[in-house]
Amino acid sequence: MVKRCVYCGRYFTPDYRIKERQKSCNSLSCRKARKRAAQKAWCEKNPDYFTGHYETYVKPWRQRMIKDEIPSSKALEKLIIFIPGERIGMIKDEITVKRIGVRTFAAHGYG
Repeated sequence: MVKRCVYCGRYFTPDYRIKERQKSCNSLSCRKARKRAAQKAWCEKNPDYFTGHYETYVKPWRQRMIKDEIPSSKALEKLIIFIPGERIGMIKDEITVKRIGVRTFAAHGYG
């Protein structure tokens, strides 16, 4: 069985599973054109499908599942930075804090 592609006009052999229902050949441009046409036809047939979808389904789901607020954790109360005496004049605009241990940091100035 040989068919003519609706989009490019070339002849092709349809897939054995689809047979007479196949409208386009296997080229990428024809498949994309077929997809666009099918999507457009579906949207015209179902114009109200997405109307009210957010209020009915998405918003309640977001309220149940997504926590937009960051849960409060114990805030860092005190940060002490020790700057060695020979580096006091070297620090200009930035202080880079580097983690040394779980609760220990070191500040390195640029010189």
